[in-house]
Amino acid sequence: MSEQEQGRPLEENGEGPSPQEGPPSETRAEGEEDTGARSAADRALEAMQERVAELEEQLLRTAAEFENYKKRRARSDQERIRFAAEPLVRDLLPVMDSFERAIQASEGTRDYQAFHDGVQMILQQLRGVLERHGVERLVPEGEVFDPNRHEAMGMMPHQEVEEDRVASVLEPGYLLNERVIRPAKVMVSSGTPEGQEQGGDGD
Repeated sequence: MSEQEQGRPLEENGEGPSPQEGPPSETRAEGEEDTGARSAADRALEAMQERVAELEEQLLRTAAEFENYKKRRARSDQERIRFAAEPLVRDLLPVMDSFERAIQASEGTRDYQAFHDGVQMILQQLRGVLERHGVERLVPEGEVFDPNRHEAMGMMPHQEVEEDRVASVLEPGYLLNERVIRPAKVMVSSGTPEGQEQGGDGD
């Protein structure tokens, strides 16, 4: 064998590692790192999907509970509206009983005074019931005319009541918890009649 052949590198004879290839241990480590990274990402994605599913379930449950609450509230409101007058009706029943007894008593007697007194007592009983429920009676005779509380049915001269004051009440009004539910029907004074001014002489 010549000296040149003996001096050739082992690579030319196909012996020894290729210069492009790295050590086998490094290649395996890189593959394991890629696999580990993918596994961590998959686990994170799976955990996130589970959390989203959990939140969706909570949202659906909350929406269903709120819908049931609205239905219960609507039924409760309807019941309250239907029976809102129950306390008033319950208090009016004794008044009705009193009227029935008065009528029955009047059938066996012609005592007008007794009947009148009985009806007067029933009226007071009825007014007491209404007052307990926030009803106030308006009888504004002599007061300054107030269009928010009074309904003027006309004008009339009056010697004692000043102009623009209520001269007489034709029909009382009523307040419910300070709100006008029926204005009082009144006649409004136009002042002292001409020729009859107070303090004037007729000569």
